[in-house]
Amino acid sequence: MEEIIEKYIKSHLNGVKMTEMEESLQQSRLRLGYVASKLVQEGKIRKIENRYYPTSLLLEKEDKEVNAQNRLRPAFR
Repeated sequence: MEEIIEKYIKSHLNGVKMTEMEESLQQSRLRLGYVASKLVQEGKIRKIENRYYPTSLLLEKEDKEVNAQNRLRPAFR
């Protein structure tokens, strides 16, 4: 079940809500919540507010934002 949920979340780049997973995967909220919590603890996915995201995509986005901010800062010499 973990692999199915992780794959499902990774296929939704804008994040996914628990209710969307319930409907698509035809599983109970309780079971999905248990597995999603485990995946969050393992660092395989992240939960931000009420949406679940693939960890790798968020890290890439954060890296891009940091790099963009660093380019805007004047260099100290």
